[in-house]
Amino acid sequence: MSEQQTEARHTYKTDDSLYDVSLLNEEARISFTYLVEVEAEIQALAKRIGVLRAAASKFHEGIQGAVTDDAIIIKEPDKEEEAGE
Repeated sequence: MSEQQTEARHTYKTDDSLYDVSLLNEEARISFTYLVEVEAEIQALAKRIGVLRAAASKFHEGIQGAVTDDAIIIKEPDKEEEAGE
């Protein structure tokens, strides 16, 4: 008869081992709970940043499509002009 291994509900993985969090001391279990929350928040913020970057890109496109020479205050020299000097 083969030995059955009970699957841990929460696990913590290092480079070389997988740990059952329920068997760790109380401080480690609390830290694990906070770590799970922090990692979830990081993922949510990363998604939010992606949305904000996409929105900023669209706003840049809209502005760049609307600029006219009449609105220029200072004209930056062309990179080709600078290279030729």
